[in-house]
Amino acid sequence: MVTENFLLDEVNFDLKEVIESDGLQKLAAIEKGVNAVYTNDETKRKFQILAREVFRKFKALQPDRVLNIYAQRKNAIDVIYNSIEDNIESADVSDLMRKIQNVVDESIENMASEPGQDEEKQIDLSSLNFEILEQYFLKIKNKNAAVQSLKNKVEKQLKHMVERNPMAIDYYKRYQEIIEEYNRGKDEAVIKETFRKLIELVNSYSAEEAETKREGLTDEQKAIFDILRQGKTLTEKEKNEIKKISVELLEELKKDKLRVEQWADKSVTAAAVFNYVNKTLFETLPYPTYQTDDIDLKTNLIYEHLRQQYFGGGMSIYGQY
Repeated sequence: MVTENFLLDEVNFDLKEVIESDGLQKLAAIEKGVNAVYTNDETKRKFQILAREVFRKFKALQPDRVLNIYAQRKNAIDVIYNSIEDNIESADVSDLMRKIQNVVDESIENMASEPGQDEEKQIDLSSLNFEILEQYFLKIKNKNAAVQSLKNKVEKQLKHMVERNPMAIDYYKRYQEIIEEYNRGKDEAVIKETFRKLIELVNSYSAEEAETKREGLTDEQKAIFDILRQGKTLTEKEKNEIKKISVELLEELKKDKLRVEQWADKSVTAAAVFNYVNKTLFETLPYPTYQTDDIDLKTNLIYEHLRQQYFGGGMSIYGQY
C-alpha cells in the first residue's frame, strides 16, 4: 500500500505498530505515528492526501468482501488521520499528547483581555507564558506534534494581527521564514530551534505591544501610528506629535466621512477621505523628518488601510464606532 510505504520510507514509521498493538501500547503507537507524520508540513500534507485516497478507494469497493483483508490497515491509517484532523485532541491520542495540546491551547486562549459588548475577543500576547509551555515541551518525547500545534495557533493570531495592523506583516514574514527553515530540517535540533524561534518572535511582538499600551493607544490608533512611524527614527518630541496626529486623524474621519455607507465604493466620499488624509499629513507631519515623498507614501498606505478595514455605516474590523 502506497500510504504504508510512505510512512515507512519517508517518516520512518511502521503502521504495524498500530495494527499489532492494543490498550496503552496502541495509544503510544498512534502518538508515535502522528508525531512521524508531523515531521514537517510537507509530510503532513502528503499523508493527508494519501490517506484520503485510501478512504476513497475503500468506499468505492464496498461491500466487496476483499476489503476485510485491508480493514485493519485502513483503520490504522484512519485513526492517525483523524487524530491530525482533530488537532491532536481525539480520544485516540495519549494523555501526554492531550496535556501538551491543552497547554498550548490554554496559553493562547487565556491571554485574552475581556472584550467589550461589540468587540471581538482581543489577544494579548504579552501575557503568554512560554516558560511553562517550554517546560512541557522539553519533557515530551514526541515534539513534532507540539510544534505543529503551537505554530498553527501562532499563525492564526499573526494573521489576525495583520488584518488589524498592516505593519504587523513583518512579524508574519518572519514567522514564514521560521517555518520554511523548520520544513527543511527533520532532526530534533531543528524542532527545538523552531520552538525557540517562535517564542522569540512572539516575545518581540509582545514587547512592542506592551510599549504601545503604555502610550495609551488603541489597536486602531496604533495601526495609523505604525504606518506613520515606519522607516523613521523619531525624537521623543516627534513621536508624541505622530501619536497625536494618529489619534486626531482617525477621530475626525470616524465622525463623518467613514460613517458613509460603503464609502470606499463612492468616488466622491473616497476622494474626500484620501484628500483629508493627505492634507492633514501635509500640514501636521514634522519637517524635515517627513518630506513630500514620505507624505505621499504615508497617505496611500493609510488610505488603503482605511479602505480595507473600515466598511462604512459606523462599522470596521475593530467594531462599531
